[in-house]
Amino acid sequence: MTFVSTVGHTPCVVGSFPALQGGAVATAPASATQVWPGLPIAVTWGEWRPREFRTVACPEVQLLLIGQCAAGDAQLRADLATALRRDRLELVTWWPGSYLAIVATEEKLVAFVDLAGQYPLYYHPGERLTFGTSPVPTAMASGAGLKTDPLVAAAEIFCGAVPMLTHGLTPVRGLRRLEAGEALQVTARGAVSRWTHADLAPDQRLSLGEAAGALRESLEIAVSTRTAIGHVSTDFSGGFDSTSIAFLAARHLSAPLTAFVYHHPDAPADDLDHAVRNAGLSSKIQLEIVPGTSATLPYRNLGASPPTGLPDFAAVTHERNHLRLRHVAATGEGVHLGGEGADALVVAPPAYLGDLASERRIRQLLADSGAWARLRNESPAHVLSRAIQLSRTSRRRALHAYARRLHRLDTHYPSWVDAISWWPSPGPESSWLTIGARRALVELMHDHADRVRQTPQDGGVADFTARNDLRRSGAVQQQLSEMARPYCVWPQAPFLDNDVVRACTALLASRRASGTVFKPLVRTALNEVIPAAALDRRSKGNYLGEDYRGARIEAAGLRKRVSASPLADMGLIEPSAVRSSIDRAVLGADTPFPALNRLIAYDLWLRSME
Repeated sequence: MTFVSTVGHTPCVVGSFPALQGGAVATAPASATQVWPGLPIAVTWGEWRPREFRTVACPEVQLLLIGQCAAGDAQLRADLATALRRDRLELVTWWPGSYLAIVATEEKLVAFVDLAGQYPLYYHPGERLTFGTSPVPTAMASGAGLKTDPLVAAAEIFCGAVPMLTHGLTPVRGLRRLEAGEALQVTARGAVSRWTHADLAPDQRLSLGEAAGALRESLEIAVSTRTAIGHVSTDFSGGFDSTSIAFLAARHLSAPLTAFVYHHPDAPADDLDHAVRNAGLSSKIQLEIVPGTSATLPYRNLGASPPTGLPDFAAVTHERNHLRLRHVAATGEGVHLGGEGADALVVAPPAYLGDLASERRIRQLLADSGAWARLRNESPAHVLSRAIQLSRTSRRRALHAYARRLHRLDTHYPSWVDAISWWPSPGPESSWLTIGARRALVELMHDHADRVRQTPQDGGVADFTARNDLRRSGAVQQQLSEMARPYCVWPQAPFLDNDVVRACTALLASRRASGTVFKPLVRTALNEVIPAAALDRRSKGNYLGEDYRGARIEAAGLRKRVSASPLADMGLIEPSAVRSSIDRAVLGADTPFPALNRLIAYDLWLRSME
């Protein structure tokens, strides 16, 4: 399938290196301007937010920052000169914030992506490397055409928990993505190299107390620098993460902080009671309730979903998200803080139990296995058995096992205990695949298994899973940020700042987990600045009730959409199988909503690109 598109309100940088003759990008609009006067390798267009797009020039070197960087221009120039003199350009990634950094000289161009992947770089290698901050304009500028890669689409929809399958790839054929913590260099002679500039390897010697101190300091800087630049509001779901950010922000403001909690009266997610209680702990937090309605349920008004550069896996909830943004915008333009990313950073996935077995930390393994079993109504022996089994399973073996299960359609609805693994087994959505698409995914799995490499510096299985969860959080935050542009609101997530990410991932995932203490790392870090009562909640808001209600109301439209989906035209899905899952959702039966939402996101994206 071939498609052409421009995407909404998103500003863009596109360039090539070595420079094109004349220094122009043929597909750029007439309003485009050079990023660096005198160095005609990149142009920009569109309306950037204040301080989102920053350039700095020093003798013989130019710097572009896109994102959130708290350093002043004088510090940027001084540190850039030092990085060039010492031939350590990666030093430009150490300023507070989260941003894409591109360093350019006449001899080379080097790009560094932030540690969460909020600000990726897209590129197309060739005689000249084409690069850009938005996927579609970058692909168009490369001249290679815009065609969908069906295998990438299938892997993202059906194997989203197995990150290496699509690492560095996009669903636009030939267009690559520089991922979280990665760097790219291209020289004047056209030599291209790519590497990890920040591997986030844990420090085996670091204690919980030391990591908590680093987290407290970095999170304090991340929040205080944002409250100092203008109007700020926050999420306030009553959960651990947004509550922490709100209390930190309120400490730096003279006026009350406006904090927002979403609540659907017909499908409550257990957030409102916690939010009201926590807001009552501080006179500086002014709680605003955002009430959901039938019109803001998932799957409503999908045809109005705005086009996005890549599939937006939150597209099915766009009405709810727009509702929240409208309420935030009504309080004034500015920065809106949330807790995105904390779940990946301050708590370990259940796979940490396998790491405890590998590390022979038997006492904690037994205690935590029993505690989680009681909490999740599982057999302690079953939990312990899964942990021991995981400790004996390599990443390569896990890939081969997944491929075999997918080939046999050995699938089931996942439970909590299934997360004690490298990744959960194939789910019931695998039955949606055509025979050909399933065979192609199985071959892709086996191929990656044969090439996989694992080094001791990678940490444990939980560290691997947490890094993948962090990248997903970065992608979620990026899509939310783009959605918010028309509202003159800038959603930001302090937990995704580079320094905060470094502070958390330096501690082994198995040491930031406990079967008896919820999120011990952030609890230890913030126990002196946040009321103890605000840290009591152990649950998260569950929006599954809204999913079922929305699916029932929109069932006819969903069936029609699936029947005519471009994914079926591409030979990836059997529409009748997907319709059967929609029928199950209408009846209130178990439904693989995450996979359904990814499928619909791809359907919307493909239609918008036609």
